[in-house]
Amino acid sequence: MSWPRRLEQRLSSPETIQIRGWCPSTWKPMQAQDGWIVRVRPRCASLTAAQWLVLAELARTHASGQIELTRLGNLQLRGVHESLPALRAALVASRLAPADEQTDLAPAVHCTPFYARGDRTHALALALSVAAARDLTPLALQQQDMPALPGKFDMLVDDPQCHLQSLSSDLQLWACADGRYGLALGQSADWYGFESAPAAVQSAIRIALWFARERSAQAAGRLRGLAKPIDLQACGLARASHHLEPRTQDTTTARPLRPGTLNPHGLLLGTPLGRLDAWAIQKLAALMPEQAEIRVTPWKSLLLPNKHLDSLPARLDARDWISQPTDVRLRVSACTGAPNCPQAHIPAQPMALQFASSQAADRHLHISGCTKLCALPADATSVVFASQDTAGQIWLHASPAEAQQSARASIPYRPLNSDPHEIQQQLNDLQL
Repeated sequence: MSWPRRLEQRLSSPETIQIRGWCPSTWKPMQAQDGWIVRVRPRCASLTAAQWLVLAELARTHASGQIELTRLGNLQLRGVHESLPALRAALVASRLAPADEQTDLAPAVHCTPFYARGDRTHALALALSVAAARDLTPLALQQQDMPALPGKFDMLVDDPQCHLQSLSSDLQLWACADGRYGLALGQSADWYGFESAPAAVQSAIRIALWFARERSAQAAGRLRGLAKPIDLQACGLARASHHLEPRTQDTTTARPLRPGTLNPHGLLLGTPLGRLDAWAIQKLAALMPEQAEIRVTPWKSLLLPNKHLDSLPARLDARDWISQPTDVRLRVSACTGAPNCPQAHIPAQPMALQFASSQAADRHLHISGCTKLCALPADATSVVFASQDTAGQIWLHASPAEAQQSARASIPYRPLNSDPHEIQQQLNDLQL
């Protein structure tokens, strides 16, 4: 059973939680307590150094001054107010966003950062992006008398080692090491094989169209939420080779990659809680050639290709970057929290950083400002979330992953100060 489902069953709260029905984008931002949230989807997980400089400047002049890295490798600016039209125009001009709303509202195509430009993985991602923008926009579906796909419906292109296999995505495609192409429905272990990239892309589009037709009766927002079995013939899977074995035999590739270690593609640099200061990325990007790539990973980190590692400063500012896999800040995560989220009861991000040094190396604590558990990572072992009772009292609830309902701890919320003894006392009270 998934984390949110288990915690939903454990929690009894009188408050009403509003679930957002879409993911923000450039042309369809989302209103938050601190202003508009504008999301940028890097094409094939990549931005040039010149684009990073533009994005950082836009974050400083039109938003909060921070760039948020999401779990699927998107970038978010928040705190945008009256300058939203100017921000959008600047994003379009710098090719950080599509020039038209329909393309922006097509399903997101996320991409592994581990590829070489022009290789089979890169070509597959480009082909799928073009097909989605052509066939799956709200207007294209309307012309076929189909409703628009839900905003959370997405597709993902993985590398042959399937590093992104554990991510939650409706459709996953990848270039197999043997020259074929694979397609899986979400995180399913079984998959379908195709002899060519066009055949795999065509089948992915047909699956999305089938889902668009069928989901209305069940109001399903994701492919996995559709109870009806997939129509193999309609979706182009009838002639594909069906494989029941795992996509890759190397189970270690499904684990999140940690910053600070070199891999064949470059160096991963992490960001505390997935928040990147605009000044920090400006300083880094300014040292690199304009067309040098800095890629975004789904682990809230950036990938610097090997050939540009000499551009790194001799010493990175530890306040802005995580460059060691043992950094305690990797042991915590948090939602936006108060005061920027209207439904959050606690400042989740500062609390997570205060709890970080007390977490064991094999543990991961997530802090959530309310019971929605936004931004909850798959590798979380414990969660602390807040609720409010009818008397207005805010409560903190702690739930280890392996705990039963009777083992959950709840305490009245009291703001933390910097006293290590107070921090440890709250951790003890929460049985963490």
